[in-house]
Amino acid sequence: MITVKLPEYTVGDNAIREIGRIAKAYGDKVLVIGGKNALEITGDEIEKSLKSKDISILDFMWYGGECSYKNIDIISQEAKAKGTELIIGVGGGKALDTAKAVAEKINLPIITIPTIAATCAATTPLSVIYTDKGDYDSIYLLKTPPVHILISTNIIAKAPTKYLWAGIGDTLSKYYEVEITSRGKELSHSVAMGKELSILCSEPLLKYGAKALASNEKGETSFELQEVILNNIITTGIVSMLVGEEYVSACAHALFYGLTLLEEIEKHHLHGEVVAYGVLVMLMMDGQEEELHKLLDFYKTTKLPTALKDINLKNDVELLNPVLEKAVDTEDTQRMPYEVTKEMFFEAIQKLEEMNQ
Repeated sequence: MITVKLPEYTVGDNAIREIGRIAKAYGDKVLVIGGKNALEITGDEIEKSLKSKDISILDFMWYGGECSYKNIDIISQEAKAKGTELIIGVGGGKALDTAKAVAEKINLPIITIPTIAATCAATTPLSVIYTDKGDYDSIYLLKTPPVHILISTNIIAKAPTKYLWAGIGDTLSKYYEVEITSRGKELSHSVAMGKELSILCSEPLLKYGAKALASNEKGETSFELQEVILNNIITTGIVSMLVGEEYVSACAHALFYGLTLLEEIEKHHLHGEVVAYGVLVMLMMDGQEEELHKLLDFYKTTKLPTALKDINLKNDVELLNPVLEKAVDTEDTQRMPYEVTKEMFFEAIQKLEEMNQ
């Protein structure tokens, strides 16, 4: 038996003001969990809207700085002790993943309010878990996605442009990874639907991406910005839910996980930025040079990375060797429709370097 649960969403200028109306259906005692900056930006609007519907705010709680099992446990205990009926998660990926994991642990519904559009964390029923020191730990699969996603485009428009930029890179990967991992397979209804929907992780970004980034740079909302925000947050998340684990990622993400071994990447580069580079390597490996050239034009317009130097790395065999060993060893690489070796990764990187000269 297959059950697919998809969340509702609301998008637009000042959509956050709808939180009271939406929350009322799920509970009268609310705990708000988020990042410090996100809570500061949204706190007044959330409080005003919830109070207008006679909903009690039990606390505005910082998520702890890392989506770690320790922080999830601490907040879960506090939420339970306070008699919480609904969780509201506010902020970026780690804050939202923490809030979702807390809601899962104590069996409560959650509404998410993303303040940046760097990932689809606001939508997906999973949390990426890190150690207390910030190292990647594991994926925590959740039984259900958020019940509602509230996207205030005016808030995201004022966020640093680098997050939307990285989100574009991450979203592009979804189309190419699903297309490659599902190749030649007999697809079930939900997977086939997810694959067809994944085209929206590519075409609208290539069409609207540059103008969306320009709007974000000015701190202004626009049609183009809203379209890109929706694809970064909603489309990518729904595609992931429909296609499931078997098709959700491939070599672009595998290379990212390998590159996180390097301090330069871990400390100074965003997930979607590095994954965007991984997409080019994967397309080169897969022999899709025509598609690669199409993306290169867009990457150069939007300044997404096209070579190792763009992510501050040298083309050094000793540097890349452990990176590629880890990349080959990931589940993401195993999802490719053919065997991928460390040498294939290396050759694709070298060809891409030559193309950039």
